[in-house]
Amino acid sequence: MRVRLLPCSLQRSAPDSTEPPAQPLTTFMVHGERGAGPLAIDAGSLGLVGDTDHMAAVREVLLTHAHIDHVATLPMWLEAVVGEGRVPARVHAPGPTVEALRTHLFNDVLFPDFERIEDDRGRRLLELVEVPVDRPFALAGFTVRAFPTVHPVPTYGYLVDDGKTSVAFGADSARNPALWQTVLTTPNVRAVVLETSFPDPLAELAEGSGHLTPATLREELDAAPENVAVYVTHLKPSYRGPIARALEALEDERLRVLPPGAEFTA
Repeated sequence: MRVRLLPCSLQRSAPDSTEPPAQPLTTFMVHGERGAGPLAIDAGSLGLVGDTDHMAAVREVLLTHAHIDHVATLPMWLEAVVGEGRVPARVHAPGPTVEALRTHLFNDVLFPDFERIEDDRGRRLLELVEVPVDRPFALAGFTVRAFPTVHPVPTYGYLVDDGKTSVAFGADSARNPALWQTVLTTPNVRAVVLETSFPDPLAELAEGSGHLTPATLREELDAAPENVAVYVTHLKPSYRGPIARALEALEDERLRVLPPGAEFTA
């Protein structure tokens, strides 16, 4: 399985900077064995990368939750799909996230209600599909299972299996036993994607907003199997340097920070 973190910024903060571009938005693009995918997990930067043909080729989007950094460019992706006549565009998420999209985004205020609008052939432009939690379902050639995370709004991580390997996407979350219960009961998990949003001095802010710091990530790693790679994303741009240095200081060979635009194979 191939997983790419889509970038959302084209330039570094300064011409001579060694830091990667900022990554305030989240989208993972997943390709699997036997033609599975592409599956987009979240849509923070989905509408910023590639031309309309490239975006419209992504037929299925799976959302972890409704926070703006995970859905910001969903309307741009929808317009690309609709413009290519590949409708209905399908967005998948558990019930609370589907309802949040209907109430706060596709409401004819922030964006047209594409669920209601039809094309000239009578096809709805958008289908919001509710997926189950803690029960496998098929999507884009993968078998997917959602599990709850620890975040202020209803948020869900996903175990994505292409029939050969599985990757667990931890989504935005503080320490989460449900993630490791899922990983430890799935024998073919090869990678886990976790977030670390704030440095250790902001531990109270991280806890209150449902995020990890390097210290709490280290505690999470105690539950991780030895043969599973752990990829870290969602470093808040203002704190990326201190977070990255603290993660390096953990000296855990399983741990890798995933730069914007980078890809890994599991």
